[in-house]
Amino acid sequence: MDIKIEDINATRKAVTVSVPADVIEEQHKKLLGEYAAHARIAGFRPGKAPASVVRQKFGKEIKKDLAQRTAQEAYASIREDGKLDVYALVDVKEPELAEGQPAEFRFEIDVVPAFELPEYKGIEVEKGDLAVSDEDVAETVLNLRKQRAEFNKVEKAAEKGDYVKLSYEATIDGKPLAEVVPAAAIYGKQTGTWEEAGAEETFGATVREIVDAIVGMKAGDKKEVSATFPEDFSAEGLRGKTAVYALEVAEVRERVLPELNEEFFKSLSVKDEEELNKQVREGLEARKKNAAASKKREELIGKLNEKVDFELPESAVERESYNIFIEFANMQLRQGAKPEDIEARREELMKDTKDAAKTRVKTQIILDAIAKKEGVKVEQEDISRRISQEAYMSGRPIEKFVKELTKDRVRMMELQNNIRFNKALDVVVAAAVEK
Repeated sequence: MDIKIEDINATRKAVTVSVPADVIEEQHKKLLGEYAAHARIAGFRPGKAPASVVRQKFGKEIKKDLAQRTAQEAYASIREDGKLDVYALVDVKEPELAEGQPAEFRFEIDVVPAFELPEYKGIEVEKGDLAVSDEDVAETVLNLRKQRAEFNKVEKAAEKGDYVKLSYEATIDGKPLAEVVPAAAIYGKQTGTWEEAGAEETFGATVREIVDAIVGMKAGDKKEVSATFPEDFSAEGLRGKTAVYALEVAEVRERVLPELNEEFFKSLSVKDEEELNKQVREGLEARKKNAAASKKREELIGKLNEKVDFELPESAVERESYNIFIEFANMQLRQGAKPEDIEARREELMKDTKDAAKTRVKTQIILDAIAKKEGVKVEQEDISRRISQEAYMSGRPIEKFVKELTKDRVRMMELQNNIRFNKALDVVVAAAVEK
């Protein structure tokens, strides 16, 4: 087969493969034989129908299969040729095949960018802080008490840490927020929702100004509070806008912490405060160690990316951008967002994922080059371990998870690639120098 390559851009090529007539004819004969062997045609025993009859009955199907198989052979010849390091097949244009005639197949292919692999051993990284203070232990014990606190209904004004049941509705320039920015309606109105008064952190659709404003309010109190959304706010339509929230408190519940007594220690399966502090310290040390290891890997990835620059395959960036969008959408759904709200913001969110996608793709390409140089291999033991981890995290039986995974070839390849990339990064981590 004759192969011609043209540049579309730095990472995308147009490849024309000329397939001789005799190759097409040979594939045609094979298909006729396969159809004849399995076809059921009235008046003939299986496998005994003449080729002319088979061709007449299954002509359209054979023609379609012939085009697909010839395209597959043509694409295989590109990979076997070795002139292109193929990253992904983007598009293929199949010609109309004519009996006794050669054919040209045109492929658009993204290739792995050519670049000089930077030095990846001996990279300097910050030494992680693994120290756990007495204050850290005391704060964690306090949080454990907060988790087991009782919330008693009270008539007094809410103090920081109490939970408040309230309703609120927001307006922008006198109009309901939901009408001004329909895609962000979740921030506009809530009925009978619970918020922690003066909470240190806010999540989901919680508005900072609201949780601060309810400190000092009691059941039946009403108040208006203004909230100006920052320029980098997640909901694009609200960026820079000021909303006025009308609040009404229905109920206040006071947080009552459990005492550090025998009953409390028993609930945590420890005998006394000394053992509790010991377990908390060990847990914090383990978390700090894991956090330091993750930070080290992230720092090394960042420094690897800074060391080299190259064009990225467009198809890879598009696919990764979509994957990040799906990850974000699933997280938002778990936090109570409505599917229609996410879909309304789809275009905006897809734009926001591009930079993160580019970083991921660049990192994968660099780690792939390191894996090749280091001879990194993915063993069956690696795959089994990863499958067990993912099955555990998803909360599904491992047998069912494996069955689903083995049916999904793309997902299985992604899993193997992720293992390979992580093993390549392990090489970089092991050779890093802490300062």
